[in-house]
Amino acid sequence: MSNARAVKVLSAYFAPVTRGGGGFTGGQFDAFDPSGTRSASVNTFTSDDLVAVSLLSVEVSARAALELLVYQRRRYEVLLEALGPDMDLVDVPSVTKSDFAPAWEMWSALSELPGLGPTTVSKLMARKRPRMIPIFDSVVNEVALGGSGVLWSPMHAALTRNNHALHQRLLDCRADARLNACISALRVFDVLAWMDGTGNSDRILASQA
Repeated sequence: MSNARAVKVLSAYFAPVTRGGGGFTGGQFDAFDPSGTRSASVNTFTSDDLVAVSLLSVEVSARAALELLVYQRRRYEVLLEALGPDMDLVDVPSVTKSDFAPAWEMWSALSELPGLGPTTVSKLMARKRPRMIPIFDSVVNEVALGGSGVLWSPMHAALTRNNHALHQRLLDCRADARLNACISALRVFDVLAWMDGTGNSDRILASQA
């Protein structure tokens, strides 16, 4: 995808959602903070986080929500604390299970909760560490991963290859589309892959022709 095409697709995806039903609700995921507590709760899952992932068309079951917000709240806080501050995945030295252990432990712990599959787990983790954890879903799996179901290793390899060229290109597209800096390079990749894989890119570009 050319940068010019990417910028048009990103601009459409992140455009404000209209009350009449137009626009992509996922475009509100990254900055969603109605309670105004997001910056103070980087190591705590909140109700805002659960609503935010629903903007990406997944639901956290009632029982899973109770575990995250009430019964096992401290367990998940400790796991988030172990992840450390958010950082770009391209700057993470390695994503192997031994070197990236806190992330793998968080993945495993969230996957234990009722009704949470890989897509919802990835979106919950991306909500708390958007620059570090990429979003996984069936479209990204098919478009970018060849159906392998393996995301972190190939994503890390692609971002670090050629002196971080892909990472920089994603940031350039974000800047050219005049998007908020809270939208990570990983999220730019996710949106472009999803929009292409669902046919929404072609639909948007055709409407602008």
